[in-house]
Amino acid sequence: MNTDALVELIAKRVMEQLLALEGTKEARKAHQSVLVVGDCDNRQQLELALGNEYVLSFTADRQNDERPQPARLEPAKYDHIILASLSNSLLSALAIGLERGSEGCVIVESLLLGKTVHILEEGIAYRRFRDTANPAFYQVFQDKEATLCSFGMAVVTLDSLSDALAGVDTPEKPETASVNEVVYQVSAPKERSYIEPKLADKGVFNLEQRVVGEKDLRACYEQGYRKIRLQERALITPLAKDFLRTKQDLILA
Repeated sequence: MNTDALVELIAKRVMEQLLALEGTKEARKAHQSVLVVGDCDNRQQLELALGNEYVLSFTADRQNDERPQPARLEPAKYDHIILASLSNSLLSALAIGLERGSEGCVIVESLLLGKTVHILEEGIAYRRFRDTANPAFYQVFQDKEATLCSFGMAVVTLDSLSDALAGVDTPEKPETASVNEVVYQVSAPKERSYIEPKLADKGVFNLEQRVVGEKDLRACYEQGYRKIRLQERALITPLAKDFLRTKQDLILA
């Protein structure tokens, strides 16, 4: 066998192995299983968003199962867990580690297994009231959502769900699943848009809120203060960080 024929044969074998490997990856991807927890009002959109690459199972279907004792759900058997609807009561229970109902049990067990639970933004109940709720009361639920994210849950939209399950980063919105960015989208009445900071010693403002937004920092800055003290583990929204970068003389303590 001459050299050219040998090279051609080797190249052919390499290509065959690469194609076989690619086929294995596609087959593995096509068989990834997804457990959708809770009532899913936008089920059709969810199925369209994920396409044929995932096999979906819905806990809501089990509730309609006429069998007297359906088998217990085991999150360990699924590649991905999606929480399609997050009621206020379930949010409150999960924030303190309580297993509320069958849905809560599935989520708690998933987190204990170290799985990332993706929460559909469209299914978060309390966000529907962002234009009417008292800002301080609304903040209570935002803090609970931030707690869930610290547990290993992630808020995603239907449009970004496929990328999130595939582990693809979204450079345009690096904090898409972060509560920081979601918090700043709250449209509170102008006169209640932020909590008035308290004056501390030596001209330092002490901000007591858990999540610090751009309006909070701007209010302090416009009043002539250049040093702000935040509470421990305070969360700073992306717009607030942008404001800090434009104000070199503003210092956070």
